[in-house]
Amino acid sequence: MNSILTKQQQLALKLIADTDLAQHFYFGGGTVLSHYYLQHRYSEDLDFFSQEEFDPQSITISIKSLQDKLKFKSFDYQNSFNRNLYFLLFKNNYVLKLEFTYYPFQQIEKPKKIDGLLVDSVIDIATNKLFTIAQKPRGRDYFDLYMIIQKYGFKIEDLRMKAKLKFDWHVDPLQLASKLFEVDTHLDDPIIVGKFDKSSVINFFHKEAKKLKGEILE
Repeated sequence: MNSILTKQQQLALKLIADTDLAQHFYFGGGTVLSHYYLQHRYSEDLDFFSQEEFDPQSITISIKSLQDKLKFKSFDYQNSFNRNLYFLLFKNNYVLKLEFTYYPFQQIEKPKKIDGLLVDSVIDIATNKLFTIAQKPRGRDYFDLYMIIQKYGFKIEDLRMKAKLKFDWHVDPLQLASKLFEVDTHLDDPIIVGKFDKSSVINFFHKEAKKLKGEILE
């Protein structure tokens, strides 16, 4: 499998797998989707999630312990609600972003252990993507969900129901349909430019939006 990861990302994952972090966090998000399931685009961040609350100071200690082997010059830490972000600066001004997030939602499928890391399932990532689209979408969320569905055949309505169960939140079909109709206003996301045929993605989500509206009116 060809890796879409940078050398720094690959080494960081290998080193994290040998720390206690690998026992308490699972690896998820767009980078997991790209690296393990689709190989469809570059992803900047390494995102880790825990269903249990944790002390951010313990994460900082672990990050510092990786400095000699990972060879980063310094790092910057930022906290945003339940998100703990670390920006690792390397000699060539490359910045690697690591995120450790308290995410108290039961996964649909148990994560698999791959290369020493607990890896989120593709059905969980798809469900998360749909939920994000219903709330506050980015172009990459539409693109990722489109690519997942093309490969794995998931259905929008099934994902909507899974999102309702996972997040204990009613995903209103009309609201979701309106967000799917907005797809063309989001596809200028720089991380996905030039990666796909826009018309295919737009047509797919417009068709799915019409299905949702049709089911409501029946």
